[in-house]
Amino acid sequence: MPRPSMLPSVPARARTAALAALLLLAVAGLSACEEDAPRSASTAGDEAAAHARSQLGTPYQYGGRTPGVGFDCSGLTSWSWEQAGVAIPRTSRDQYAATERISLGDLRPGDLVFYAANGSTVSHVAMFVGNDTLVHARSSVAHVVEDQLSTWWTSALVGYGRVAAP
Repeated sequence: MPRPSMLPSVPARARTAALAALLLLAVAGLSACEEDAPRSASTAGDEAAAHARSQLGTPYQYGGRTPGVGFDCSGLTSWSWEQAGVAIPRTSRDQYAATERISLGDLRPGDLVFYAANGSTVSHVAMFVGNDTLVHARSSVAHVVEDQLSTWWTSALVGYGRVAAP
């Protein structure tokens, strides 16, 4: 092995610049890999559920979809999914039409739960957030709340839907 005095002399600044450039290339390459990796529907659903939960206590406002100001049921679900990077329709009926039908046993965070106040026409939507829990904007209590899926308005339950995440 050559002695240090026999190695070519490289100024300290040049070595530092070269190492910094290599580090930047490595970080840029890792970032590109992460951005190109597809997100799973469950990851996006978890994000949407977290955004919905972040609005607990926000006032009910018909037609609303503004954080801290007011939401109606479908405004909360569409806003929450939008925050997770997925656009869904604005109304509960359109959300029902746009989601894939799933069973109770297949529910995971971010899935939507649909209700009909008068028969079969969807008129309310809630978001499943896990552990038998829904988050929704309920006009009857005038704010965004959590309720138990297994006990809340079961007589009006229409079904469950999964948002297609990219």
